[in-house]
Amino acid sequence: MKFLSILLFGMCMSLHAKVLSQEAKVTLDMKNVALTTVLEELGKQSKCDFFYNYALMQSKGMVNVKAENLELGKVLEELLPKLGLTFTFDQNVIVIREKVSDEKSKFVRVKGYVYDIHKQGMPGVTVKVAGLPIGTSTNSKGWFVLDLPLQKGSLEFSFVGYKKQIIDFSQKTAQDTLYVTLEEDSQKMEEVVVTGYQTVNRRDMVGAHKTLKASDILMPAYSSIDQMLQGQVAGLMVVNTSSRVGTSPKIKLRGTSTILGNQSPLWVVDGIVQEDPLELEVSSSMTQDLKDIIGSQVSWLNPMDIETITVLKDASATAIYGSKASNGVIVITTKKGKASQLTINYSGNMTINTRPNYGMFNYMNSKERIQFSQDVFNAGMRYSSEPFADPYTYEGAMQMYIAGDMTRDEFAKRKAFLETVNTDWFDLLTRSAVSHNHNLSFRGGNETITYNVSLGYSNSLGQEIGNESEKMTGRVSVDTRLHEKVRLNTMINVSSTETNAFGAGVNPMSYATTTSRAIPAYDEKGDPVYYNVSSMYSRYNSVKMLKYNFINERDNGGSTSRNFYASANLNFKWEILDGLSYEFVGGYTSNNTNSESYMTEQSFYVANSYRGYDYGTVEATDPLYKAAMLPFGGVLVTSDATQRSYNIQNKILFSKNFDENHRLNVMIAMELRSGKKIVNGNTVFGYLPERGETVATPTLPSDFTSMGTATISGWAY
Repeated sequence: MKFLSILLFGMCMSLHAKVLSQEAKVTLDMKNVALTTVLEELGKQSKCDFFYNYALMQSKGMVNVKAENLELGKVLEELLPKLGLTFTFDQNVIVIREKVSDEKSKFVRVKGYVYDIHKQGMPGVTVKVAGLPIGTSTNSKGWFVLDLPLQKGSLEFSFVGYKKQIIDFSQKTAQDTLYVTLEEDSQKMEEVVVTGYQTVNRRDMVGAHKTLKASDILMPAYSSIDQMLQGQVAGLMVVNTSSRVGTSPKIKLRGTSTILGNQSPLWVVDGIVQEDPLELEVSSSMTQDLKDIIGSQVSWLNPMDIETITVLKDASATAIYGSKASNGVIVITTKKGKASQLTINYSGNMTINTRPNYGMFNYMNSKERIQFSQDVFNAGMRYSSEPFADPYTYEGAMQMYIAGDMTRDEFAKRKAFLETVNTDWFDLLTRSAVSHNHNLSFRGGNETITYNVSLGYSNSLGQEIGNESEKMTGRVSVDTRLHEKVRLNTMINVSSTETNAFGAGVNPMSYATTTSRAIPAYDEKGDPVYYNVSSMYSRYNSVKMLKYNFINERDNGGSTSRNFYASANLNFKWEILDGLSYEFVGGYTSNNTNSESYMTEQSFYVANSYRGYDYGTVEATDPLYKAAMLPFGGVLVTSDATQRSYNIQNKILFSKNFDENHRLNVMIAMELRSGKKIVNGNTVFGYLPERGETVATPTLPSDFTSMGTATISGWAY
C-alpha cells in the first residue's frame, strides 16, 4: 500500500509538471522575425526546452507573434498549425515537428536521458541510428529526442573517453523513456604522447605539448601537412611565402630563437630526424622562384599517411634533441597495419578556386586612371623622370603631343582609345585554380604480420597561368611479430615532385594588381603591345629605352624544380622483461633535387641585363653587337643537389608502476646521426631552348668592344 502511494504521488507530480509547463504565462510582441528566435524567447520565459529541426524551422520564413500574459500552450496552438507544424509536451520538454499524413505517422519516437556512472546528466553525447546518418546530441541535462522513420533499429551512444553503448529499440519499447549510462574507457583515458624517442603517458608528460590527429586537420585544398597546421596549435605561426602552388610556408614555433640561423622547427617522422631542406644561392633574381618551390623537410610526406602530430613547444624539447630543437619540435607518426581482413580504401577530392577579378579590389578603371594623370599634370606636378614617347601610355602620348610628334586630333583620339581599354589583367594572367588529390591504400594482416600500402597522387594548377605542381607518393609499412615479445617494423617511402613557376622578375599576380588598366595588352589589330621602359645600358650606349610586354616576358622564361625522395626505416623492439625493453631504430634517406631557371634571348631581362638592345634590332656589323655580352641566346641557371643521411638509435626503456601514484620511466639511449649535402650550381650563357637547347658562344673578352666608359667584368672562359 505504501509503494502504491509513492507511485501515485510520482504520477501526479509528472502530470502536474506537464500541466504547469503548458500553462506557463508568456508575453511577447515580435514582428518579422525567424521562428527559431520566437522559440528561443518562449523557452526563456517558460523555462522549457524546445526540440526541433533547425533547417525545418528556418524554411518557415519570418513570423509575427503577439501575446500578453497568455498560456504557452495557447500561443503554440495559434502559431504552429498555420505553419504546418505540430507540438507535444513531455514534462518541461516541447518537441516540434512537421505535420505528417497517416502514412508518415508511422514514425517512432525514441527519447531518454544519458548519464555517467555518477548519475550526472551528460551533455553533448552523440546519439546516432546504427548504419544511418540520422542522429542528434543530448542537451545540458543529458536529454534527447529522436523521431525516426523506421519501426525498429539500434541506437549508438558515443562520447570521447567513454565506451560506446548500443541499445535496440522497437515501436513497442519506444514509448518508454530510456536511461543510458556510459562508462569511462580506461584505454582511451590512458592517452600517450610520442616524443620521437619514446612513448609516454600523457599524465607523465611535463613539457608543453599539443597532440593532433591528422584526420582532424586534413584539408583538401592543401597537399602538404605544414600548410594544414595553420591555426591548429597555439604559438605556431605558419607564414605563406607565396600564393603559388608548390611553395612551402615558413613555420615558427615559440617565436624566433635566432636572427641569422635557421628559424624552422625540427621535424621528426617515425623517430627519424628530418634534415633541413636543400638551400640555393639566391643572390641572383634568376633563382628567387626556385628558392620558394624547392620544398620543406616534410613536403615529401603524403598527409593521408599520417596518424598523429605532436608539437613539443617548450624548452624541455632541447633536453631530448639538443640545440637543434631550440625552435621547437614537430613529431609525426604514420599509419601502421592492423590485424584484419584486407581493406582497400580510396579517397579523392577536387578543389576549385575562382580566379580573382577587379570587383574584389578598389582599383581605378582606364578613364579614372587617365583623369588622375591629367589632374596631376594640370597641377604642375613633375615626374621623377621624363616619360618616354609612347602611343600606348597616356604619359607617352602626351609627351609625343608636347614634342609635336602628334597632332591635337591624334592625341584626342589616342586618349579616347586609352580611356576605354580597361585591360583585364586578371583575365589575361590568372585562371581558376584547380587541384585534385587521389589516395589508394591497402591494409590488413593477421596476428603475425600486418601491412599498410598506400599510393598518392596530387596535381595543382595555380591561379597564375604557368604555375603548377604535381606529386606522386608511395609507402609500404610491414609489421612482423617474430616472437611473443619481439616485433619488427620495416617501412619504405618514395616521393616524386615537380613544380613549375616563373623566370626572373615575373610575378603575374603582382603585375595584375599594380599595372594601370589604361595600358593595353594588345593593339587595335590584336598584336601584342610593347611599351617603352628605361634601359640600364642607357648611360653607355645610344639605346635609352627597351620594349617590354609582360606576357612575352612570362612566356620566354620559367623555373622548374624536380625532387625525388626515398627513405627506408627499420624498428626492432624486444620486451626483455616486464617493463624493460630494448629498441633499435635505423633509417636511411636519399634526397635529390634538380632545379633550373631560364630566360630566353627574346626576354626583356636578357636585353636589359646582358645585351643592351631589343631582340632582332641590331645587325652583326653594328658597334652595339660587339659591345653586347650576349648578342645571341639567353641565360640558364641549374642546380643539382644531393642529400644523403642516416640515423641509428639504440635505446633501453624501463617503465614501472609501483602503485597507483608512483611510476618510474627511464630511457638510456645512444644515437648516431649523419648527413651529407652536395650542391652543384651552374650558369649557362647563350642558352637557346627553342633550338634544341643548344648554346651559342657569348662575346669573348678578347672580342669585346666597349662603348663609352663601360668595361667588361665578371666574364671568364
